[in-house]
Amino acid sequence: MRIVLLGAGKSAGFLIEYTAKWTSQADVQFIIGDQQVTHLEGLKKEYRSIHTVTADLSNADKREELIRGAFLVISMLPAFMHPEIAEQCLHSGAHLVTASYESEQIKSMSEAVKKKGLVFINECGLDPGLDHMSAMRIIHHAQENGKEIEAFYSYCGGLVSPECVGDNPWAYKFSWNPRNVILAGQGTARYLEEGRLRFLPYHRLFENSRAIRIDGNLYDGYPNRDSLSYREIYGLHQIKTMLRGTLRNSDFCKAWDVFVQLGLTDDSYLFPLQEAMTYSDFIGAFLPTREGTLEDALKVFCKNDLRIFEMIRWTEIASDKRIGTKEGSPAKILQTLLEEKWKLNPEDSDLVVMQHIFRMRFSGKTQTIKSSLYLEGEPNGKTAMAKTVGIPLAIAARLIAEKKFLRPGIHIPVSPELYNPILDEVERDYGICFSEELA
Repeated sequence: MRIVLLGAGKSAGFLIEYTAKWTSQADVQFIIGDQQVTHLEGLKKEYRSIHTVTADLSNADKREELIRGAFLVISMLPAFMHPEIAEQCLHSGAHLVTASYESEQIKSMSEAVKKKGLVFINECGLDPGLDHMSAMRIIHHAQENGKEIEAFYSYCGGLVSPECVGDNPWAYKFSWNPRNVILAGQGTARYLEEGRLRFLPYHRLFENSRAIRIDGNLYDGYPNRDSLSYREIYGLHQIKTMLRGTLRNSDFCKAWDVFVQLGLTDDSYLFPLQEAMTYSDFIGAFLPTREGTLEDALKVFCKNDLRIFEMIRWTEIASDKRIGTKEGSPAKILQTLLEEKWKLNPEDSDLVVMQHIFRMRFSGKTQTIKSSLYLEGEPNGKTAMAKTVGIPLAIAARLIAEKKFLRPGIHIPVSPELYNPILDEVERDYGICFSEELA
């Protein structure tokens, strides 16, 4: 049996080690492909199942070479590549697991996947992933006991441990794909609140964040793109409130909204960069024309909120620092700057925070349950984000390989036969534990 992993970046560390351990014991080949695999030399010596392949995985032919003959493929590549990877797995007869949202293109393969007897599991990381699993365990238990769920709020954030914030007023560093952070929320958020459909377009999203308190800490919460579709997925057809969202530290959303309103998160066109152009030149092209200095104009754009103005200025977006890229969209230029300012250093540890809030009715009484996850990572790349994304994905792959889950079709982990073994193992062996309380 051959298991293939596409993508071996820093975020794949826990996944690789987990899969290397059991495949070595089971005499299964574990093939890992990426452009850079030299960092795996130590693990190759420790685990005999590992074989590495240096390959440009943006090249369809190179991917095809790896996928051909595989029993199962685990993909840690960007989400936009997964429809094509799914097609290649379907053609080659390989099972597939990813942490990415299930796209319409992949859903359209459902009948073909079933016909070939294949299992494709998506949304099996942290968010989406553990959020589904932990919520569904509570939902199914409540329904089995005759309780009606009237409201469901779910928020998740990948943050930085408080002691690693330093002088960073955003209290934020990148623990996952920076591009996804820069482009987060684009589109229109859709959710249901007290029986009313709510639509929140991108240009209003961050100015309408909510204060969320978890374990005494205050966070900003804003809605994800589409909460409505999960009513059917979760079996909550009659629910009055359904909102899934993202967490950031307090004041993050208000400051980020400045970048949104300026147009600096736009990824739809290339900004005409010139030689020796600075970030002050860049932001000056977006600020309204007025008398005074660039910082005066920026302060006015921040509605004279000095806290928010200082957060923006700290990024050096209004400095004479030269832009470190030759071309790019406004979003890419902003990303280049923030990758330096929001870098997660080797000595830093990250933080994953998740909370579900359920309002239930039973025998004429209302009950509120909160289920929370607060998990700190470790320095030197052993992040909570990599653990909570990689381990569930690796367990799902093992369940398929050991023929413990072989129901043909396209799935996300909302059934007990998937979420129970995954949640039990991450809690028992990896300290990924949800605490519940009545509120």
